[in-house]
Amino acid sequence: MVPWATLALVGMNLALFWHPLHAPGAACLSVRTVWDRGQWQRLFLAPFHHLGPAHLLMNMATLLWLGHGVEQEVGSLRTGVLLLALALVGGLFHLALNTLLAALTGNLWYREHCAVGFSGVLFSLEAMGRQVESVPVATMSSGFTVTTRWLCVLECLLLAILYPRSSLTGHVSGILAGLALSAVPLN
Repeated sequence: MVPWATLALVGMNLALFWHPLHAPGAACLSVRTVWDRGQWQRLFLAPFHHLGPAHLLMNMATLLWLGHGVEQEVGSLRTGVLLLALALVGGLFHLALNTLLAALTGNLWYREHCAVGFSGVLFSLEAMGRQVESVPVATMSSGFTVTTRWLCVLECLLLAILYPRSSLTGHVSGILAGLALSAVPLN
């Protein structure tokens, strides 16, 4: 089966990288730009804009792998709807999480923090656990076992360490969106 929805989203991301509707700074998602200034279109623009070729390549390679698996399971139409829903829900979670962090810490950086890219959706897919069975990958000496379903949390933390300018709150928001939508039956 050809993964039409996944290929269409990869094509859309590539097209918008080569011919962006806006510069990443004008498409990124932040509390200030969306909730304060009412630029709601950023919820739809941010996931499809990337900061550079490496950012795009990493996200699209992962989308091909994860998207193909989901598409084999539930079909192209449902996969397309799911991916777009995850992009929107993840964006709303990103805004809510940054608003909460700004209120709790008093640090206005969280209101200004602007994120772009499709990785939040990819973390959502991983958190949903649809593409892999939940099998143990590591057991700590304390008896705590890390399964493939929760591996995305470790990946998120590792990305934050290796790429400190990446959007930790965007990735965490993706995980939260995936967990929230994991109860939705797709079949």
